Formats: sequence, structure tokens, C-alpha cells
Amino acid sequence: MGPKKGGQAGGNKAKVGKQTAQQNAAPEETDQDERLQAIVLSDSYQTRFQPLTLETPRCLLPLCNTPLLEYTFEFLALAGVSEVIVVCCAHADQIQEYIANSRWSNPSSPFTIETVLSPESVSVGDAMRDLDAKGLITSDFLLVSGDIVCNVPFDKVLADHRQRRAKDKNAIMTMVLREASPFHRTRARAESAIFVLDEQTNQCVHYEEIKTRKHMKQISLDPEIFNKHTDLAIRNDFIDCHIDICSPDVPALFTENFDYNHIRKDFVHGILTSDLLGKTIFAHIVTDNYAARVRSLQTYDAVSKDVISRWTYPITPDSNLLADQTFQYQRGHIYKEDGIVLARSCRINSCTVVGAGTAVDDGTVITGSVIGRRCKIGKNVSIRSAYIWDDVTIEDDAIIESAIIANGAVIGASSHVAPGAIVSYNVKIDTNIIVDGNKRLTKYLGEEDKKLDTDAVGEDGDGYVYEDASEAEEDDDYEEIVNSSGLVYNMASLNASDTSFSTVSADQAHRKSRRRRVSTASNNTIASEDSDEESFLREAQASVERAVAENHDLDIAALELSTLRMAKNAQFHEVRAATIAALIGRISHLINSNTLKARAAVESVLNRWGPLFRRQVFDQADQIDFLLLIQRDCTRRMQGSSILLHAINCLYDQDILEEEAILTWWYQDPQRKEDADMVKVGELVPRWLDWLTTAEEESDSE
Repeated sequence: MGPKKGGQAGGNKAKVGKQTAQQNAAPEETDQDERLQAIVLSDSYQTRFQPLTLETPRCLLPLCNTPLLEYTFEFLALAGVSEVIVVCCAHADQIQEYIANSRWSNPSSPFTIETVLSPESVSVGDAMRDLDAKGLITSDFLLVSGDIVCNVPFDKVLADHRQRRAKDKNAIMTMVLREASPFHRTRARAESAIFVLDEQTNQCVHYEEIKTRKHMKQISLDPEIFNKHTDLAIRNDFIDCHIDICSPDVPALFTENFDYNHIRKDFVHGILTSDLLGKTIFAHIVTDNYAARVRSLQTYDAVSKDVISRWTYPITPDSNLLADQTFQYQRGHIYKEDGIVLARSCRINSCTVVGAGTAVDDGTVITGSVIGRRCKIGKNVSIRSAYIWDDVTIEDDAIIESAIIANGAVIGASSHVAPGAIVSYNVKIDTNIIVDGNKRLTKYLGEEDKKLDTDAVGEDGDGYVYEDASEAEEDDDYEEIVNSSGLVYNMASLNASDTSFSTVSADQAHRKSRRRRVSTASNNTIASEDSDEESFLREAQASVERAVAENHDLDIAALELSTLRMAKNAQFHEVRAATIAALIGRISHLINSNTLKARAAVESVLNRWGPLFRRQVFDQADQIDFLLLIQRDCTRRMQGSSILLHAINCLYDQDILEEEAILTWWYQDPQRKEDADMVKVGELVPRWLDWLTTAEEESDSE
């Protein structure tokens, strides 16, 4: 961890300015080849967080009441970086001031820090060319954005990169990629990519971006690739946080190629398709640690939830990254700072963060939300899955769901801020106003753009509807990004055939035509037919049914399923579907034959066989998919409502299902609400949710 207390440094008005920590450093004592520099790109060169970023740089937006840049610096300290260069574009003065007053400018900081102004940069490529012109890169460096949250130990990553560089100076980059399911919540919904890797060395031989709504089925590979590499893995089961270790050659390559603007689709793709440069790029795959980038509102929501749920440990709210923070952890992933005032009848439910100086009045219920400092929340307010920043006032009887309310905003009494909305800095919403979902309100507009919308803010309100016309005109995929990257997104609108990986051998490759076309819609080189999936589902369901009927050992049953999955190249979604069909079928049989009542039948089967799901369900996205599969299966069963109710309770008791996943499935997932049969079979679930809330209240009172 970094130092505890921040210091003061002078202003920085020069084109290149160093903070006072550098004056106390002694870099000459460190072997030049062993030093690790880090380049932090403070600007995203996008507009997805506007209108918030019209007034504040993205890297200083709060995530769980801590600026994003703080998480990035914490990661760099843990990674052993000795020198940090922060490239500033928009709002450079705010970034410089924050760094100057932070603990990272103290003499005790683990690294020296320097800011570089690049006001004319409009892309990563421009920033890299600017750095090359200034000659600031003197060793291998870590290239990151100022919006990452990561706890990956970096010793092995760096050692592997340096070992490759020692053998081959053309190995110019190592990309750090986190393995995750295709619909993991921290994957950017509107963007995905195909990585073709050599299975032996993890050398990346091909990269291609895909758009999830384009239903892309094939990619083209140069047949020469198969002559050079024996076995290839074609994968798109990665979260790419744009954490890269680069050689000093990389900025120069950007300078030589002015067409390189984006780090992946231009630079990486260009290097891998060039016959002249001869450079190589490798991947380091992370499986056991956490890495994510806050690149959209959707990932802002997802990463916030992961930090609160402690997937990012030791980087959690109660680590108190800022010197004046006093968060303490309580049961149910609740974090409270000192100096908050809570009325006796208010409820602070699980997965909630409450900042210092905040007051919550009687009857208010806050669930799965982040509340900033010095907020005033009135009576009978409902806040669910929302992000309330500092100094916000929320008056009586207001409802806020899955929205961002920025500093100084006022939400009038009995108003409703719908899921997906953004209320930017100092906007005032009048009483009894409904702010539609995905509407963005701001006070920061040019005079020619200001158009007071009384329907949006009310007669006594203050604010304007923000529309990002520039991005809509320039981005062909604007509608896709808006629909998939907001706080609330529709999973049904995405290409559900996006998959994890496939493997191609050289022998297989040479049997095909000169120009290979490889499917991304299955785990095989040729797109799998529906009959293949149906065949797996039949065999897997039969395997589980046989295990139950013959009372096999649980480990043997799990091994049979795993072997079948690998043999058929099936997804875990299909494994879950087959297992659910077999076990719910068994429960239904016990009920219909009058052997057991619904609750007893569910407990009999799931207490014995439920642990199978521990090997099939790994994160919240998997849990939501799992719940949808159970719900769908129960629609065709007699007493399906009772089976669903008792199954959720049983699996919750076994810690296979987490409360946050259940609440997200019930309140936010559109698939649950779009089918009449799905709605009907879930009619008993609210009873269980009421019980859960009551149990939390009793636990809190104790």
C-alpha cells in the first residue's frame, strides 16, 4: 500500500512539471534497466461520461467515494513502479492540483511523479507521439489509463516480459488480459475483441475488434500464421483493461505511423499485420486476481459493485485510500464513515457505502448504493443501486433507482429519478418530477445550447437536458454504445453467441482452404450446429439423472460433466442448463408422485446435489444466468412457483447464490419481466425477499 498521508506541492504551469517528490528521489542509484516507468493516460478521449466530464476529468470522478486516479496510483505502487508520468489533456489544472495535494507527492511516496501537458491530443496515438518528442521514455514502461482498478501481483508479469526482451528485442509489448465469462459484468457490453494466441508462448498473432450487436460470425486469418504456430487459441473471453508493459520502442512506432490512434485496433492490429516491422506482442492472462477498467457507465456500476463486494481486496473502501477517510466494514458489505447521522427507523441494507457527515431521516431505505459525504436525505426516501456523490440533497418521498446524482444536486420531494439517468453537478429538480431513464441533466452548457426543459426539471428547477450530438454524428455505433454502456443495459439486445475460445491445430488448418475463416460463435473452428448443442444437453442431462438415480459420488458426477463439457467444447451456460433440467426434473417427480411436498423435495435434492453448481457458477453474471435458467425451467413444471421459491432459498443458504445477484436478477434483469410465464412463476419470490429484508433488519438491531 502507498503512504498514508498526503502532502502539499507547488503549482505546475509548465509544459512538463515535476512534483516535489521527485526532488527527493535518487533515481541514479537504481539500475536503469531495472527501473519501471508508468505512463498514465488521464484522458479517455471519449464522451461517454458527459455531461459529468464537462466539469471534472474522468480520472477524478469518485468510485465508492474515492477518485478513480487514486485506485490507479495504488495499483502502480503495488506493481513496484519507480516513476509515474501522468499525461494531461482535458482539465489538466484539476489533475495537477489533485496530484500536488495528494500523498503521492510526499517524499515518502513509493514513486516520483511528473505531469505532462498534451492539450492538443485527441487520441492515445497523439499522446504517445508527444511523449516520444519529449524523450521522456528511458526504460520499459507500464501504459495504463487513469481509470483502472487492479490488484494483480506484477512481479511475474514484469519478469516474463523482461525475459522475453532479453531473448528477443522485437518483443515490444505484453498485454495483461483478465479471463472472464462472455457476459461478466465488468466486460464492456458494446465492445469485445478476438485474440488469437499461440498456446505454447501466449504470443498474440492476430487481434480484431468486434461489435456485439453486429452478430459477427467469422474472422479471417492469414494462412502464414498456421505455418509459424503449431497450436492456436482463438479467444474472446478476456476483459481487456488496457494494462500493457511496453518497450521504449513503442512511442517511436507511433511517431513513425501517424495512422496509429487507438492502442488496440490501430497499433496492435497494425503491428501484427505488418510484414516489415517484425515486432511481436505477447499476452499475460490473469485468472486469480482482479483487473477492470471504468470505461463506461455500465462498467462504473459493475466495478463499484465489485469493490463493495471485496473482489478487489485489499483495495476496498475500508482500506481508506485517502488520508481523511474513516470507513469501517460491517456485515453485509456495509461501509460507514465516522460522523454520519441515521434516524432510528431508516434502513441501510447490504452492499451500501455511506460517507462522513451524511444524515438520513426516518423511513428512508438505502440498498446497494453509494452515498457521498455531507448528503442530506429526507424522510421516506427510497434509494436502490444508485450513486449519490457529495453534498447532495434528497427531499422527502423521493425515489432514486440506478442513477448517478453528482455533487451539489437537489432532488425535490416526491420526485422519481428513473434507472439510467444522470443528474450532473448542482442541478436542481423540482418537486413531483419524473426524470426519465437514460436522460442526462446538466447546468454546464454554452449559452447557445441552453434550453431549460421544465418537463425535465420543473418550474422551480435548474438544469438542462444534455445531448451529445457530436458523438452521435461521429460514431456509427452510437446507438449501440448508448444502449449497452449505460447504467442500465438490456442483455437481450446483445449478441448472445459471443463466446470464450476455440483451439486450432496446424494439422487442422492445412486441411482447409488457403484463406481461413474462423467462427467466433462457437468453441470450434466451424460454427457449431444446433444439433451439437442439443446433443450435449441430452447427454449431460442424462449423466446427471444417472448420477442421481444411482447415487454416485458427487466428485464423480462432477468429473463426468467436466469430461463431457471438454469433449463437446460446451459452455458453462449449457452445463448449468443441463444440470438444472435434471435436478428440477427430479424435484418435480418427487412432488408429482406425492413422495414429498415441494419444500421437502427441493431440500432433499439440492442439499445432496446443489454443490455441483459450485463448479459451474463463478461470478455474479453466472448467478443471474443460473437464476434465469431455473426460472425458465420452472415455467413448465407443476408447482413451479413453489419449486423456484424453495430452490432460491436453499441455494442461498448454501452460498451458491449471493444476495446481490438475486436482487439484480429480480429488480433489474429485463429477461425476467418480458415473458408472462416467467412473471407468473416468480409470483412467490417477493415473499422471500420480504423475509430477507426482515432478517437483515433483525440482524442490524442485534
